[in-house]
Amino acid sequence: MQGELPLLAKHVTIESDISIDLFSIEPAQPIFRLEVHGSPASLSAVLYARYGDLELIAFKPDSREHFAIPDPDDIMRYNARNRHAERLALDLLAELDLIGTVGDNLSSIVGERNVLNFLGASVPLLKRMGWIVEMHGKIAPQFESLDFAMPVVKIDESSGSNSFEVGFNFEDTSGSSISSADVRRALNKGDSYLDYNGRRVLIDRNAVESMLSVFEDCDSTDGSAPGQFRLSNIYAPFVKSSLNAIDGIDVDEPPLWRTRTEQTNRVMKMKAVPLTTPLAAKLRPYQIEGLNWLRFMEENSFCGLLADEMGLGKTLQTLAWLQLERVNPDARGRPALIVCPTSLVYNWTDEIAKFCPEMKALPISGANRHSLWERIEEADIVLTSYALLRRDIERYMEFDFSAAILDEAQHIKNRSTSNAKAAKQIQAYNRLVLTGTPVENSVADIWSIMDFLMPGYLGKHQHFRANYELPIARGGPDADIAQMKLRRKLHPFMLRRLKKDVAQDLPPKIKSVQSCALSPDQRVVYKEILQDTQRKIKDMVAAKGFNSCRMQIFSLMLKLRQICCHLDLLKLDGLNAERPSAKMELFFELVNEAIDGGHRILVFSQFVTMLHILRNQLKARGIEFCYLDGSTKDRMDQVHRFNTQRKIPIFLISLKAGGTGLNLTGADMVIHYDPWWNPAVEEQATDRAYRIGQQRTVYSVKLITKGTIEEKVLEMQQKKQAVIDATVESDEEMPTTMSWEDVQELLEL
Repeated sequence: MQGELPLLAKHVTIESDISIDLFSIEPAQPIFRLEVHGSPASLSAVLYARYGDLELIAFKPDSREHFAIPDPDDIMRYNARNRHAERLALDLLAELDLIGTVGDNLSSIVGERNVLNFLGASVPLLKRMGWIVEMHGKIAPQFESLDFAMPVVKIDESSGSNSFEVGFNFEDTSGSSISSADVRRALNKGDSYLDYNGRRVLIDRNAVESMLSVFEDCDSTDGSAPGQFRLSNIYAPFVKSSLNAIDGIDVDEPPLWRTRTEQTNRVMKMKAVPLTTPLAAKLRPYQIEGLNWLRFMEENSFCGLLADEMGLGKTLQTLAWLQLERVNPDARGRPALIVCPTSLVYNWTDEIAKFCPEMKALPISGANRHSLWERIEEADIVLTSYALLRRDIERYMEFDFSAAILDEAQHIKNRSTSNAKAAKQIQAYNRLVLTGTPVENSVADIWSIMDFLMPGYLGKHQHFRANYELPIARGGPDADIAQMKLRRKLHPFMLRRLKKDVAQDLPPKIKSVQSCALSPDQRVVYKEILQDTQRKIKDMVAAKGFNSCRMQIFSLMLKLRQICCHLDLLKLDGLNAERPSAKMELFFELVNEAIDGGHRILVFSQFVTMLHILRNQLKARGIEFCYLDGSTKDRMDQVHRFNTQRKIPIFLISLKAGGTGLNLTGADMVIHYDPWWNPAVEEQATDRAYRIGQQRTVYSVKLITKGTIEEKVLEMQQKKQAVIDATVESDEEMPTTMSWEDVQELLEL
């Protein structure tokens, strides 16, 4: 019959790389519809939860509730009924005097006063939350005929260039003025309506209280006229966005004030910044926007928090900004100070040399750092660690820096620590914070960070705790309101982009090299073994020739690579086995930021002993993980567990055992702890995450120890197209392209 498939075609089996483990079912966010019936004397209501074309009575069992609706934004995800959200909606109605266990047994609202209060306070609140509220019966025409007292806010900035004044009154729909005192009097009595000129006028209690809370949340002084108050320009973008978000408020604002606040809130595009000094990298479109934002903040005397997700180039954007001439003439010619974790000091130094070779970088670290103080004023960028800053803060206070930049600023999240106290004593004309995790454990973290950037902007800590931290911790509607207010307050001064937001600007894989220095213990051992290795190899090659002693040479080189990872790999007597390596400190800096950002990570190492050390460290930190090496018996169970249990953030994998044949698209980050020197093998491992079904950009990081054989091999790779495997563990894998000249270069013979 025409249109039928051939018989054989019906039985064709199509193999796919997509595993059932990759699909997920998540609770959907329903749209709530409140159907209100009644008269001015009493009301009844029914609450519905709408999921696409399906509508259910809220929280009531229903034979249709076992559904899975495809997510329009993710082909691997389906949405199901969200009974928790429905329960919270009923809890909210209970606070508004509509009490019930399911959506169709809500209690009634009885009495004219209670009905008017519901119409004035509750209906606008629910609509503001995105609910659909429908009126039926006699109450429908009455509600349409009632007027609301509309707050009118007037902005005046004629009194000063660094501040503006605010005043407000009330009007009805016809424009007639309503006494502010009468409105406040009604609200104080608990009413959301008033009798005015012989008619009933409703008061949108939530709108008025929200407006007042905006002003109360800013540090104000008396204005030039009664009923007016003055605010610093730093609060202007928060006031603007907060008032715009409240339906039922009219704002009379000067055009220049509106333009400036909309620019600060990034509603309007900022002007492009020309790079006067060539940058040894091409900025992506979102990075150009980041540079424009940094310059805009500087021009307006604001300080900023660049909170882009890891892998998006916060370092590059910062260096592009530092290359510009400072806006403030007093800041010109002065060095910038960058404070970062110890493990990142040399990474910053490398990035400066790579992207801004004309800028003079001065890392101040180590026991001999005190000899460098006199060179600070000659430098363009001074670098130090948090650990050293708190020891040396009195010396740094002798200088006025053009900019003070804190990288990985979660290191000052606790306001009472020495790190935070020292950082806040730095004298600088501009301040900038870099972190991929602006709120790590609680919103209290952001208070300390903002206290460094703009002291006083978020109020005193006790006020912030009472109005933001505690309500958000408790959850519920109050938490949503506090989070929204905090978001508006932070938005003008915090720029955060996620990979998914700028996906069109990114390659499918972002690759980077993160470097660190050897720890003091490692440095001593590395130097001793390097000298011993150099001597032994020279003697062996002189006696037998290079080709006859290849295996012994590569075994000696293997020891040097192990030192770069961790001294415990060598099991040397007299060393503190608990002392972490510099690379491990860098590793956990990356891991902590990645986990806090919601990322999931594949960690590859060719040393099983190194995986064991990492496994023990993860256990000690209480971080869940999966594990796979050549001895793992439940190989596919571990893969299945990682793909299905999204709360597990890390998968430790032996490169040999897991470099091929696995589908792990649940991860979007790959860390090569001790990189395999053949990039093809490394790419195969990275592609465990970058496969069919992966919806996100994959971030691949290679950890390298500076001044060691690892760095030498990377340099050699850049010079040669032929891939070199620097060390091997068997004759079968011995690279045939490794020459005596290569060994001499690697070991500085």
